Amino acid sequence: MDKRAKARLPSGSKLRWEREGTENTLRGEREQKTDKSSDSIVSKKAQRKQIQKEAATKKKKESAKTRQEAESAAKRKGKLKFENADGKKPDKPGRKVIHAPADMASVKVHQLVHASNEDNNTGVQSAEFAEGAGETSLHVASNAKYSHKLHKYKKAERLEKKADKTQIEELFQKSLKENPEAASNVFSRWRQKQEIKKEYAAMKAGKSEAQAAYRTGSTVTSRVKKEFEDLTAKAFQYVTEHSHIIIVILGAALLILLISGMLSSCSALLGGSGNAVIGTSYTAEDDDILGAEADYRAMEEELRRQIREMQEDDDYDDFELHVDEIGHNPWELASLLTVLYEDYSRREVQRMLRQLFEAQYSFSSSASVETVTETRTVRVGESLGTVTTSGYCNCRICCGQWSGGPTASGVYPTANHTLAVDASNPFVPMGTKVVMNGVEYKVEDTGNFARYGVQFDVYYDSHIAASLHGHKQWECFLADDNGSNTVDVTTTTTQRVLNITATNHTLTSVIANMDLTVEERERYQLLLQTKGNKPYLFEDDIYSNPTSDYLHYDIPGEALTDAKFAKMIHEAEKYLGYPYVWGGSSPSTSFDCSGFVSWVINNCGNGWNVGRQTAEGLRGCCDIIQRSQAKPGDLIFFQGTYDTPGASHVGIYVGNGMMIHCGNPISYASIETSYWQQHFFCFGRIR
Repeated sequence: MDKRAKARLPSGSKLRWEREGTENTLRGEREQKTDKSSDSIVSKKAQRKQIQKEAATKKKKESAKTRQEAESAAKRKGKLKFENADGKKPDKPGRKVIHAPADMASVKVHQLVHASNEDNNTGVQSAEFAEGAGETSLHVASNAKYSHKLHKYKKAERLEKKADKTQIEELFQKSLKENPEAASNVFSRWRQKQEIKKEYAAMKAGKSEAQAAYRTGSTVTSRVKKEFEDLTAKAFQYVTEHSHIIIVILGAALLILLISGMLSSCSALLGGSGNAVIGTSYTAEDDDILGAEADYRAMEEELRRQIREMQEDDDYDDFELHVDEIGHNPWELASLLTVLYEDYSRREVQRMLRQLFEAQYSFSSSASVETVTETRTVRVGESLGTVTTSGYCNCRICCGQWSGGPTASGVYPTANHTLAVDASNPFVPMGTKVVMNGVEYKVEDTGNFARYGVQFDVYYDSHIAASLHGHKQWECFLADDNGSNTVDVTTTTTQRVLNITATNHTLTSVIANMDLTVEERERYQLLLQTKGNKPYLFEDDIYSNPTSDYLHYDIPGEALTDAKFAKMIHEAEKYLGYPYVWGGSSPSTSFDCSGFVSWVINNCGNGWNVGRQTAEGLRGCCDIIQRSQAKPGDLIFFQGTYDTPGASHVGIYVGNGMMIHCGNPISYASIETSYWQQHFFCFGRIR
């Protein structure tokens, strides 16, 4: 060391390493006291013992205080568990209380670590690292618990915000309809919407009379407030009239109870306004609601397409259809999906849509072979159509045991004159004269050949000539010199028939049979009534929205002179007011349009039985007539009321431009309105 530097060092002093901490702090305080009081000098060893004793005492006091604060925080935390039962998000002060135990534990860790290092410096760095890790773990655990607890509140807040937005938009649209001037320009619309937002916010905050638990709850709140005011007034009157001290005390107590009870009721009602809006609203986005509806309708259209393709199959001669109207109520579907999924996406509900569709519809088909016999009346000179003929002669090959004898009519057959018909199912009666291929023939003989699809056997003098004839298709006319002006013609054919059955069990029934809780069913019915606070979604669906048609109409007396029509209208009026139900076909399920008309036709007592038909199927049961020829009892058909080919709606015409039909509900309606004129198809008369 440099001599000059060494010379500057204080003489008689030693360098020493001083530890930081409580001991050194006390050492400084002790040394100051020692300097002031020179009379009481103690040895360094005694001084150190004294300092250590005071440090231990102070540490015990701090430990006791720390335990007391931790116990107090734990008690506050225990109480907090019961404070958020109202379903509201914990505010920040509450959050601080939740963190208090963790903070106190962190302080404790700090103190223990520093206390453990007051005598030596070994392992200080590792101890501080462990201290930090413990502190971080406590905060992470506390934050995780809080975040988990807060998750449900965040979802509720999000749903309530969406419900508020929906409600504001509905109020805005209603305001524009009532006050069209407000929509004159962008600024006017913006200002109108801002006013509505302010009013809605005031309603939720309880600043206006319209506040109470959404619009449907306003009456309840007003009643509660009125009861409160009446009871309060009565209580004060009672107190005023009775001056006795005990009565006054009892009256005051009664008043306090009334006030607290009523305020509690009002608070429950007003505080639940957000939940009331959510409970009556579709919480999914409009695009997702409409998308799910479109997907369900696409499945229904695919079923219709399958049925149409089967009817166009050339392998079958005829079709037996037992097909219900295919469709559903979109409000029912949207309400159910909201109950099951709440804020759902279009993609999220695809599996449920398929399950609902398979439960609502059943579809089957089967083929059969049937012998069809048809009889019709033909006038002289009219064509019997193209017929199948074969040749025969009077030999044993052609006639067997009857060869060489007379015909069935008792005369001998003649070439270019005699015809034979099947004995079991004659095409025309015996003796009928027809003209074929320019030659007039007379039916004089019978045989057994209808099973080959042959109407006439043409007689030839030789077997060779008969064989050369084979099977020929000739057009046949009823000859002019027949004994009467008409002939009943019977046609017997063998047909391959395809039976198609498609049953709509109704979405209403499917939902009724689902395993829903009581609360879910109540919510579902509430959403149906409010239309999810989004009445604009399906407002153009005539089958799902109530109409303003007539539940009563006086039919002109002259129309009721027709006995068949009188029976029809007597049966039809039994069901006035019944709701429209897709696929419904009986009073037990209610009806759709074709189900209602089919039921009336089959049960009115006129001897008709058309089965269960669609609107297009009923059109096939009628002879199409001109509008000018329509009379009460005829059917009227419409097209394009929903997406299906042919007739989509049917009613029973009652005269004077009126019909009875299954709208929503079953009612009378004028066919002269712009809607029905736009969709008019044709009139039909039941065969």
